[in-house]
Amino acid sequence: MAKHSDGKLKILYVKDILEQTRKEGRAITMRELLCKLAERGISAERKSVSDDLRLLRQYGLPVVGIRRGRQTAYSLKNTP
Repeated sequence: MAKHSDGKLKILYVKDILEQTRKEGRAITMRELLCKLAERGISAERKSVSDDLRLLRQYGLPVVGIRRGRQTAYSLKNTP
């Protein structure tokens, strides 16, 4: 992680990225998610982003994983 404060912001960036991809009507792979974070100056590892996704689920966001062969793509489930 680049800076300690960036680590605290990372989960918010993950949430924003998931919301944006939902608006686009698609899911995002972990690799794409890591690249999007890097574009924002946040370096992260798969494990930490997986932990963030778990925390967002605990918070109440409808994060779903969609299996695509060997990869999983993540999205926010559309809720009424």
